[in-house]
Amino acid sequence: MSTYSNLKIELIGTGEQDGTWGTTTNLNLGSALEQAIVGTVDQEVTASNLTLSLSNSNALQPARSLRLNLTGSSGGASNLIVPTSATGTGLVIGKNFYVKNSSNTAVTVKTASGSGILVPAGKSASLYQDGTNVVEPVNYATSWTIAGGVINAATIGATTASTGAFTTLSATGAVSGAGVTARFATPGAIGNTSPSTGAFTALSGISTGSVPSLEAKGTSGVTSGYLELNCSENSHAIKLLGPPHSASANYTLTFPNNDGDANQFLQTNGSGVMSWAGAAILNNYSTFVNSTEKITISATAATGTINYDTGTQSVVYYTSAATGDWTVNFRDSSGATLNSKMGTGESITVVHLVTLTGAEYRNTTVQVDGSAKTPEWQGGAAPTAGNPNSIDSYTYTIIKTGDAAFTVLAALSQYA
Repeated sequence: MSTYSNLKIELIGTGEQDGTWGTTTNLNLGSALEQAIVGTVDQEVTASNLTLSLSNSNALQPARSLRLNLTGSSGGASNLIVPTSATGTGLVIGKNFYVKNSSNTAVTVKTASGSGILVPAGKSASLYQDGTNVVEPVNYATSWTIAGGVINAATIGATTASTGAFTTLSATGAVSGAGVTARFATPGAIGNTSPSTGAFTALSGISTGSVPSLEAKGTSGVTSGYLELNCSENSHAIKLLGPPHSASANYTLTFPNNDGDANQFLQTNGSGVMSWAGAAILNNYSTFVNSTEKITISATAATGTINYDTGTQSVVYYTSAATGDWTVNFRDSSGATLNSKMGTGESITVVHLVTLTGAEYRNTTVQVDGSAKTPEWQGGAAPTAGNPNSIDSYTYTIIKTGDAAFTVLAALSQYA
């Protein structure tokens, strides 16, 4: 009686099939063995697990084919279950499969009780059933030559680098040369979804006439490109941020040849070439020709409390006629006190020009940062009335003598 091998090759019993053994042998060689070595078969996938099995027959069977071309649509991911060793000789053998997934869904090729390999739709894989699981038969080679294809959706063999930007790039060792050679602290396999850990100890590149060695790209609608420089503990940082898209900025800043001298600053020649320059400082017996002062001209009538912002003006000129006596309050700005801007032993001098018509209105109260100060008036007495049909010029010299302590010298001059 005939028996069958794991590949279901018919093994003729001794003395059997007299006159017909040639037909059986031809089927073994021309069908069963040939199918196992070079055979290909189309196999439609199903929504549930599709199990391929081998029966005791040397006729063509899909599970014996070397190449399986999967077709159709399962409506979702499914499993293709291939057989392990079969009864017969008792020899446990594996089997190679070339799987081309021409269906529109991912299929996992596995054994009934073991693990397997997922073959995405439209992809091909070389697989091996090892008697327990379905595995990839090759994981090492001394060399590879890959002329085309893709790795992680990036084309192999392109003449230019793929586009895109790193969100995180980290490694230890040096990166330099025409190519990039990096040694990673804990490298991951190709296809990892997260970068390896570690940090660059050195990073260098070569700039050409049109390609920079380092480029920081922005994100549309979010931020311009920037470089971030951390502290030694990586808990604080400063950023060098590019201009916004709306500026349409395209320029080059060229740094000086040296680090300059103490108290110098960087200045540009208007074409992006920077140099070191010293600030103009007035000190003991400095000579200068002239200067201008900031004046605010306002069609305002003096009355009530007038806030005089010394941080933005040296002279205030009210061109409308005063409508009542007034208080003047000196401050740096609406958000800052004069006390916070002046040091002890410093002074400022400001002028308030007030238009008067028939009434003799005057400045009755002086304040600094909201606190009343009694001025020392020129001539020894405060004015008791303004000058009708004139421009009254009030000059105030404010001297800081201590924290929130001020002496105010005041003078009134008539211009008509």
